Amino acid sequence: MFVRGDTIVAGVISGGKAMARWQRGAKGLQIYAPGRMFWSKKAIITRNPPYTIESPHLGQVQVRIQFGEIASTVKGQHGFRMGLPLAAATVKERLKGWKAPDRMAPEEYPSKLKHTIHTVEELKRMEREMRQRARRYPVTPPATATMPPI
Repeated sequence: MFVRGDTIVAGVISGGKAMARWQRGAKGLQIYAPGRMFWSKKAIITRNPPYTIESPHLGQVQVRIQFGEIASTVKGQHGFRMGLPLAAATVKERLKGWKAPDRMAPEEYPSKLKHTIHTVEELKRMEREMRQRARRYPVTPPATATMPPI
């Protein structure tokens, strides 16, 4: 499921118009049921969509094109095969073993090279800068007095 904040609040608060599906990309929130993740105690799992929704790599673009071309060959047909809708079964059969000509090598995936938005070195630099700013503006310790009885 893909929930968009602009869809929920556009008509209620702003009275505006929700974003088109092709525009919303990484601006939403993905919600999942735990499914096979039996170890999860959460009723639902939320995450930010991957940035490749709006900025796919060349190999991902090629796979999406191949997927769309295969799926369009069965457009309008109904029925099931292999326990799947006809379009899904056809795509599964024809994409089996297919690889994009310009795919990335697994060791080059951005998620393998940089796991977060900031590297450890960047986080350490940010910590130093924040500590220096905090020294310039000392924080007044909170009052220790107790609240009067009600």
